[in-house]
Amino acid sequence: MYFNKYIDGHPYLCEAVEMSSTGMLVRRVREPDAPRAAYALELASGPLSAGESRVWLLREPGVATRELEALAFVGQSAHDTARIEEIIARVAA
Repeated sequence: MYFNKYIDGHPYLCEAVEMSSTGMLVRRVREPDAPRAAYALELASGPLSAGESRVWLLREPGVATRELEALAFVGQSAHDTARIEEIIARVAA
């Protein structure tokens, strides 16, 4: 699943390699070398249906290599967690 990571207000494409309701392992496609304390993530499992919205999450940095990065979601609501679980189920189907 592809998603956007926002760095300084600009979207950068990433690919989720593994995902859970608390975090994910991502493959960086292309982004600047701009370490930050946290990034905003924009998630959707594909084209949105009427009334559906994207999930916006804040993530903390984790272990990273040049290509892969582990990250943890922070401060998400119970609603966001449920939406993440729906996205995981939809992508897995």
